[in-house]
Amino acid sequence: MKIIIFSDLHANWEALSALQRVESQPDAVLFMGDIVNFGPDPKRCLDWVRANATAVVRGNHDHGVAFGGELGVNPGLLVEYRAMRDFTQTVLPAEDRAWLGDLPLNHNVELDGARFHLVHAMPSDPLARRLSLVSARQEELEAEVAQLSPRPDVLLVGHTHLPGMRKVGETIIVNPGSLGQPRNGIPDATYAVWRDGDLQIHHLHYDHDATQRKLMMLPVDPDVVDRLQEILETGSA
Repeated sequence: MKIIIFSDLHANWEALSALQRVESQPDAVLFMGDIVNFGPDPKRCLDWVRANATAVVRGNHDHGVAFGGELGVNPGLLVEYRAMRDFTQTVLPAEDRAWLGDLPLNHNVELDGARFHLVHAMPSDPLARRLSLVSARQEELEAEVAQLSPRPDVLLVGHTHLPGMRKVGETIIVNPGSLGQPRNGIPDATYAVWRDGDLQIHHLHYDHDATQRKLMMLPVDPDVVDRLQEILETGSA
């Protein structure tokens, strides 16, 4: 069974299109939140996720577009967040904003004989806990897994935009990184693939120049556009 796992799309249609070309006809798609904000194509990306994802949870940017506020936002990106949240709220119909707000904060699904638990950030704080799988202490991760009953075979998280994989007891914690706004030092998108019990994180080159050009056409502050273009170009914030 082939399962595509990704997170933090951030309204980047070019990255999503590249994923569809490379990983065609999966058996399931699991998505850990932040469909919208920061990118130029919120409606198109939302429609695709709603039509194609097997399981979806709400990210903090989805939450912000639906309800307002700044929960879980990187303090260094507050200006960009506010500008793009306001833009996204103007282009998404009320029913789409309501759909984002109705997404669950966590979701359990059993596929291919394995139990998957999806959450955007971490079980202790689904929308805001920022815990990198690269640098987190083992006891921190053990405390997160201990909150889940029954314990999943795979805990899927996002939010940090940093790909990583750690083993905690019998549970594998996987952060596929960000498909739409990579921040691990290179501009390539990242995602994960489960294939018959084997889990791997993949890098994907996509046309980020096209996304940057679309950003230039948006009715937002040019300084905001410049910063978002820089993030796409460098893969770091």
